[in-house]
Amino acid sequence: MNITHKIGGVYAHFLRKENQKNTNERYVGREHFYHASGTGMCSRKLYFQSVDKVKPTNLANNASMRKMRVGTLLHEDIQNSLLLYNNIYNNITNNINSNNITIKNSEEIENPSSVYEVEGEIIIEELSVRGFFDVVQNDGLGVILYDIKTAADYSFRKVFNTDKPYTMKHQELQLSTYGYGVKEKYGRLDGMYLLYYNKNTSVMKYKQVPLSMLNSAYMFWANINKQHSIGLPNFEDGVSPVMKWECDYCEFKDHCNPPTGYGKYSDRNTLKQGELINE
Repeated sequence: MNITHKIGGVYAHFLRKENQKNTNERYVGREHFYHASGTGMCSRKLYFQSVDKVKPTNLANNASMRKMRVGTLLHEDIQNSLLLYNNIYNNITNNINSNNITIKNSEEIENPSSVYEVEGEIIIEELSVRGFFDVVQNDGLGVILYDIKTAADYSFRKVFNTDKPYTMKHQELQLSTYGYGVKEKYGRLDGMYLLYYNKNTSVMKYKQVPLSMLNSAYMFWANINKQHSIGLPNFEDGVSPVMKWECDYCEFKDHCNPPTGYGKYSDRNTLKQGELINE
């Protein structure tokens, strides 16, 4: 008996529908804003996405979509756990207040004043930047921002190498863009952290990003606005693209037509429009 396996194709269809739903809910009608998640990335890609507003030509293939889905599910799990914590804390607090109960030992409630906000929208009008932060902890004493990142073991160990730690500059700039918006929203920002999750070992570690990076994020977007006011930027290493590997995952590669040597592995990660892989 010949068996045709369809599960991979069905799952791919589901993921594309979920991605489209997310796009419709978050971005349709707001396409003129730059995406905060694009901080530190290729200027030409940002131009195609938010200035020209062209239709993507190179969609993520099924394997790439599954990788991204793992990150999405982890985000949702962590964020849901924090919302549950909020509900439990609020119920305890309401019960204490309504019954005039005095807590003599604050350790009876773990971090009793912590309140979390997840997936909060930020808009930086002067830079035309919009996005959604992962987690803000606001306990009345300070406002702390977290951005959740999944990483393969190799990258994870590079970031947390005690002898020579590696800086993911674009990730720190991205966090700092959210930080700039959070500071405007709350009137203060007391700390920023990248929360890395090792996909191989499930180890989680925090990396603090200095608040001085807020200015670096601001300057990145100020320069993007200046470049795009002139038109489509030329190819320039460190600007467009910032990192050559970006072209391998770029959904606008066919619009962009990068020079030889850029995006040489794109076929492993993207589909051309109309192409399907049932794997």
